Amino acid sequence: MKKDDAYRFIKNLIIEGYWDPEKSINVNDLAELLNMSRTPVQKALTQLEQVGFLTIIPQVGVFVRKPERKEVLERVFVCASLDALMAEQAASTLKDEDYIYLEATLREMDDPNLSNEEYSILNVAFHQTIYEASGFSFTINTAKELWEYLYFVGSLEALFKTKRRKRSQAEHWLIFFALKDRDGKLAKELIELHLRRVAEVIDQKFSNNSN
Repeated sequence: MKKDDAYRFIKNLIIEGYWDPEKSINVNDLAELLNMSRTPVQKALTQLEQVGFLTIIPQVGVFVRKPERKEVLERVFVCASLDALMAEQAASTLKDEDYIYLEATLREMDDPNLSNEEYSILNVAFHQTIYEASGFSFTINTAKELWEYLYFVGSLEALFKTKRRKRSQAEHWLIFFALKDRDGKLAKELIELHLRRVAEVIDQKFSNNSN
């Protein structure tokens, strides 16, 4: 669908920092760039406003939204709860090939020479494997949307700097072994604590920006 194509394209531009938050996004330019009418572009912009990427001010313009601390932290906590729910379910549904893939991914992530971007890609792959194994399609889609937003408002440098990466990686291994033991309750607790630490990182970023 054209609207979905426009949504993905515009969202990627926002995440990449394509637009100055102080300047209005030109809908006509976007429509021309995407080679489609204004209607699907406007629908995509409306959807992006609903998930927190944009602010639309009637008769004024469309702007990249400046995130607010309280809202961002709320989304982190929701995301942590959703991930915990999926991890608990996945503990009983992961297959042997999933465990092999998860372990191989974690061993790659152990490499201290990985760039933040490389580590981030593997981190997403690790968590997404758990998501998919849960089979909770609605929860998966909601969590993915939240994580894309959190990567947007956070930063790879803040999330995966050396000290935090070591701690995060140790937590990944604990989660893996809990899942391998089919201990859904423990996996749920571990992954929720693991993801709530993201709130600490993002909260610190807001504190630094306010100083």
